[in-house]
Amino acid sequence: MVKIIPLRAQVKSHFVFTFINALLFTVIATNYFDYLPLNLSWFDWSYIGVATVGQMGLLALLVGVISLPLSVIKSVRVRVILTSIIFSAALMTLYGDTQIFAQYRFHIQPVLVEMVFSGGIVEFSLVNYLFAASLILLAFLLQCGMYWFVLKRGANHIKNLGRLTVLSIFLAMLATHVTHIWASANGVNSITNFSRFLPLFYPATANRLMLQYGLVDEAQLAQNNKLKVDKNSNLAYPLSPITYKEVKPTNILFIIIDSWRHDSFSEKVTPNIWQFAQHGQVFNQHYSTGNATRAGIFGLFYGLPATYWHSFYRNRQSPILMDRIQQLDYQLGIFSSAHLLKPEFDETVFVHVPDLRVRSKADSKAGRDIEITQEWLEWDKHKDPSRPAFSFLFYDSPHGYDFPADYPNKFEPQVSRMDYLSINNDTDRLPILNRYNTSVNFTDSLISKVLNQLKESGELANTLVVITGDHGQEINDNKQNFWGHNGNFTDPQIKVPFMMFGAGLKTATNQYYTDHMDLVPTLMLNYLGANGSVENYSAGYNLFDSHIDRRQWLILASYSDYALVNENSILHVSGTQGGYQYLDRHNRPKESKPDFVQLNEAYALMRRYLE
Repeated sequence: MVKIIPLRAQVKSHFVFTFINALLFTVIATNYFDYLPLNLSWFDWSYIGVATVGQMGLLALLVGVISLPLSVIKSVRVRVILTSIIFSAALMTLYGDTQIFAQYRFHIQPVLVEMVFSGGIVEFSLVNYLFAASLILLAFLLQCGMYWFVLKRGANHIKNLGRLTVLSIFLAMLATHVTHIWASANGVNSITNFSRFLPLFYPATANRLMLQYGLVDEAQLAQNNKLKVDKNSNLAYPLSPITYKEVKPTNILFIIIDSWRHDSFSEKVTPNIWQFAQHGQVFNQHYSTGNATRAGIFGLFYGLPATYWHSFYRNRQSPILMDRIQQLDYQLGIFSSAHLLKPEFDETVFVHVPDLRVRSKADSKAGRDIEITQEWLEWDKHKDPSRPAFSFLFYDSPHGYDFPADYPNKFEPQVSRMDYLSINNDTDRLPILNRYNTSVNFTDSLISKVLNQLKESGELANTLVVITGDHGQEINDNKQNFWGHNGNFTDPQIKVPFMMFGAGLKTATNQYYTDHMDLVPTLMLNYLGANGSVENYSAGYNLFDSHIDRRQWLILASYSDYALVNENSILHVSGTQGGYQYLDRHNRPKESKPDFVQLNEAYALMRRYLE
């Protein structure tokens, strides 16, 4: 039986319960440590431990303050239940964030939440819901038990624990921020890079003050500031007005497969695409402009590094490619399985497309892919033959490892469904890869209907078909527990198939480095009549230029970071802080220094089209 206790004692019990939760939060936060670099010093680990205690204590205290009004409720049972609900929600959010971070290496974000609830990321099964419900119930019972224990023992009996916890959290926060101020001013990346590992963690900086007292490594500080992405600048795009010559417009068809691995373009996995590609040009060393949809589609349509996304989105700036296509009075057929609202392609790539089709109606990714195929086939049959046509088909099934239950051509053995909650670094990847390849094979079967209709109608002779992926899909290729994309910049996440055929294009197989930025100048120069230098509006190269093999490095982006990738290394940069990790092509730390000549070239490119 719990005695009725005075208000002051109730508040004290509430905060003791809060600080016990701080310890629990800290234990859960150690899950983030699994993804830290391997070459950390004892000093780095000391900072990481202290910072984690301070940040988790701060988050627990925030929840405690929010729930503080509940401590005055007279009914003990009601007080325990309501307070436990709030702390359970916080605990489950933190646990969910560790799972998100394990897959994507970023934390829960508003855009991610919107995409999950819209079906854009994961489609949950009944087993997922039952597991989540069980976990929530367990968290709630744990919280009730802990609160009941505090009330039964009395806050005064364990007040020393509360005081010790408060003091520890305060000292940890103080040490964290002081250390980070020093590390930020002196470019100690092993310290500043840790900020991305904890949720809502924004340690202090005081670079100007440190500079004033001569406590700064000025060269390193300047380098880190230089690396930050400018999200607010106005645009200088194009650099000068573009002039055009008269052209006879060619029909253009973009077919994009979400999350298409470069090794899943093969005669076995994609037999129909493979057959058509043999009559065109295949680029075997092709890369996206990022490891996520937003970055990949941006680079494909704008011909620029995806680090420009924020500036173009803020200015609602359409791509020169789409402006020219609409200027030439192309009929537009935009058919996307996933919706075009998140990422905001309706306000960037297709911002000036009238009556834009922004979403599909079917419940599953496979169903939506069938839907857009049927809609395109009807649109193609009824379009005006006297006008050129541009169409865009964006397939989504491989993103969700999805295909109809009765689809006959399955790769075996395979998992019955893709359950991210059940996989880890020791999971056998073959059954998952087989399910993924089945989804790609299903997508290939749909695309064959599109290509065969073009061929049978005779339109293929006047239609340039471009088929590629927006980004790749890692299936733990590097044995670092990456299952998906937007997590690193290794080949499984950034290398994609790329081919062009139709419209009388000659047959060729190309082995030099190309990326998504190259499509815009290729179309503008060879099909849309643009004159002048490509650098006026794009950072890519003309794919038909014999000198395209001059590319020495690639610049790629995720939702928050960017990377400079060359033959031997990955320079992974925090887009907000400017700190970096220098890695090999398999995402493992390198001991040497980055190529700062290439870095300065990349820096200049990322600012070329900003005023």
